[in-house]
Amino acid sequence: MAFDAKVFKILIASPGDVDEERHAIPEVIARWNANNAETSHVVLLPVKWETHAAPLLGDRAQGVINNQVVVTCDMAIGVFGTRLGSPTGVSESGTAEEIEWFIDNNKPVMVYFSSRNIDPTKLDIDQYKALKDFEKKMQKLGLTGSYNSITDFKEQLLNQITINVRQLLSGAPTVLPTPQEIKEKTASIKKIIKQGKIYMEDYEKDGQVKSFLVKGDTKTIKDDLKELGGRWNSTLQGWIFAKAKEIEIAAFLKKHG
Repeated sequence: MAFDAKVFKILIASPGDVDEERHAIPEVIARWNANNAETSHVVLLPVKWETHAAPLLGDRAQGVINNQVVVTCDMAIGVFGTRLGSPTGVSESGTAEEIEWFIDNNKPVMVYFSSRNIDPTKLDIDQYKALKDFEKKMQKLGLTGSYNSITDFKEQLLNQITINVRQLLSGAPTVLPTPQEIKEKTASIKKIIKQGKIYMEDYEKDGQVKSFLVKGDTKTIKDDLKELGGRWNSTLQGWIFAKAKEIEIAAFLKKHG
């Protein structure tokens, strides 16, 4: 049966290395609509630049996307893997510029950073460092969340969408709990060691991530890892490093892993 509804457009903002997440977001939005649209009289519409922008000359590429897509949206979901993206001439990347527009215009924006396993051999160190610098900047605004799997990401996102829709309907200023505050703290790390492969993962303790692990088949580089400041933990079956050494260790593993 037909019903009247308010339509909110949600921008999906991300670099090109999180395809799985970009496919997951419309699925979560569809799930939200199926469960809530008729009772709340709200319909959410996912928006991507590749489907909602048209070629146009006379402005920089990101400027065209901003004018055709970004400024028409009511909410944004930003998600990052290991890359920040290319500079636009205005901001560090197109995704960063889009997120900053929502912040400047006091519109809801949810920003997520992946803590999934990293394959160091596929890591662009410069991009990863730029991303970490941007993450620190966003953390000062209280706008960041993290996820360790697609399932985790979907669960957090569904909850955050509901909170932000209520905020839009109320017309109140956008002062929201961060995704990290919403996230239920897991009691233990449930990771499967990938045989014959070396990878990095965040290590959460007491609800905080202050270190990371190097796991997998590290026998041939164990002396190097120890010299670099790593501490072997037999319970976790990995080498523990302080978060501050993440860039250095990623560079080493890319070269030697």
